[in-house]
Amino acid sequence: MEDASDDPRWDNIKNKFTGRVDAKGGSERPEVRRWNRQESWGRKTWKEATQSTLPKIIGEGIYGVGPVLAALSAGRREFYALYVQEGLDLSSNNRKKKDKKGFEKVLKIAEKIGLSIKEASKHDLNMVTDNRPHQGLVLDASPLEMVKIMELDPISVEEGKGSLWVALDEVTDPQNLGAIIRSAYFFGASGIVLCAKNSAPLSGVVSKASAGSLELMELRYCKNMMQFLLSSAENGWRVLGASVSSRAVSLDEIVPGPPTVLVLGSEGTGLRPLVERSCTQLVRIPGNFPVDLTASELDGETSSNSDLSGKEFQSFLAVESLNVSVAAGVLLHQLIGKKIEESLPDGHGQTVELQ
Repeated sequence: MEDASDDPRWDNIKNKFTGRVDAKGGSERPEVRRWNRQESWGRKTWKEATQSTLPKIIGEGIYGVGPVLAALSAGRREFYALYVQEGLDLSSNNRKKKDKKGFEKVLKIAEKIGLSIKEASKHDLNMVTDNRPHQGLVLDASPLEMVKIMELDPISVEEGKGSLWVALDEVTDPQNLGAIIRSAYFFGASGIVLCAKNSAPLSGVVSKASAGSLELMELRYCKNMMQFLLSSAENGWRVLGASVSSRAVSLDEIVPGPPTVLVLGSEGTGLRPLVERSCTQLVRIPGNFPVDLTASELDGETSSNSDLSGKEFQSFLAVESLNVSVAAGVLLHQLIGKKIEESLPDGHGQTVELQ
């Protein structure tokens, strides 16, 4: 290949180029100067992009004022770093008074335990939390550890009335799981039992959905839900399975008080058949269903006035069933919430603030 320096065309190009460059090496043409500035800006931007400023989360990110404060207070996790949104205005005019106090408590606890506090941009915190509402706080902490459980201990005098555990059979939605844990903590349930498989992991999403209750609730897991329920029933526990079956007793007929395991199924299919059979009793929440909807239609028999089979009709009515987290709240209030209200003086009942 012929060297470019020997090509006469190169001399012409070089001469034209030399004529457009001043003594300082800059171009006389404005459009060329603009291009040079843009090229330099592009190199700078590319260099900044390659140097990521995203926080490197070692464990898992717990975010939001309530969950972070609960995690730091409970001390069940190992803490690696606390990321605070840079330039965050904590004045009472721009933030809720409750959030401001919670934020200040978080910083105070972090300083007390010697936790590394780092600033990060709102964009970076948004990226870490997948654009979920972090309120300017992300805590890098180890995952929660759960204790394995085979069965609940035999009923004792110390157990007393009103003791209730919630067993969740393959609840996979983290928002539902968090909401159930929040209701269970609010009403004073003794603890939560999860399946080892096919359950939502205890992530920062669950902690946020629980408003921090996840950090404070007693948590257990079992490998065999059916065996756990059967063994607990043998130890004297009443095992109530939430179901829409015609065999289920209306919630109004259930007497609160005896030590109980409340079993809730997955969002789509409810309790698995074997889990349902492991319950000592099934309970349903009465709803505003059509008068002509009979138990036989729900159990699979075809109505003479309809072309739909019972199972098809049941599937059609799925929109009229309650979300599992909503059902949990209703059941918990009936089974232990009313007892709490009766034991408190007038006007001293618990209230909950929605977030």
